[in-house]
Amino acid sequence: MNLKKMNKGLDFLREKYGAKAGEITVKDGHCYVGATPLLPGRMERKIVELKKMTENGTLEGVSTLRFASFAQKGADAEAMLAKELDLAAYLGASDVTRVMAVANGSAINVLAKLANDVNVSVEVGAGLPRSEAAYDRHEIIAKRGVACDQTVDTHTPHASIRVSNAKGMEEFTDVDTELFGLTYEEVWNVRAAFALLQGRASAKVWKAAWAKATKAAALAFAADKAKAAKTIAVKKGGLNTNEAIKTSEVR
Repeated sequence: MNLKKMNKGLDFLREKYGAKAGEITVKDGHCYVGATPLLPGRMERKIVELKKMTENGTLEGVSTLRFASFAQKGADAEAMLAKELDLAAYLGASDVTRVMAVANGSAINVLAKLANDVNVSVEVGAGLPRSEAAYDRHEIIAKRGVACDQTVDTHTPHASIRVSNAKGMEEFTDVDTELFGLTYEEVWNVRAAFALLQGRASAKVWKAAWAKATKAAALAFAADKAKAAKTIAVKKGGLNTNEAIKTSEVR
């Protein structure tokens, strides 16, 4: 990630729409604003649309979440799993209370249960060749309706522009006209930082949500070693960390 470009993009949004001062930093591969961890996955447009479907009646009676995420060799599988479990809690509107997992090298398969009885399956792999782009897939199955953020029956993301030149085939997918030129990962970290600085996202909520996600991910790996499921206590009446984030009025 190019921090200089990301903070330049963040400054552009702050000056254009108004937001308090702040900058993005990176610690252990994760982006922060001050002491607050960013949750860029919750800002991705495809996740925003899935969240809307769970709340506006398009999907009724969500029962199962099926997620997959794959990255190049050397990626942090536990951090990848934490992101997916956070999205499971966010889209399922309930905290993770139980995890069981089977790991093999850089891959791990996880079965989880949310407090509202929604079932979750997550497949994570950090073994792609360096030449391959990372990709993920999120599917929601409900009593009435099914939704997915990828084309049906494929994990392959589509590029909006393909150019054939002396270098061969090059693909481009710019997802944000105001942050043109940033990578997919950079765009959503900038959008997450902007939401936080605008007050549309809560630092208290994001700190608590990321703490829950990293704990659940660590317990999943512990469950694999112990060959037994791990449970996670949820405080009744505690902070709701899974409410939808307010969208910016102008995008």
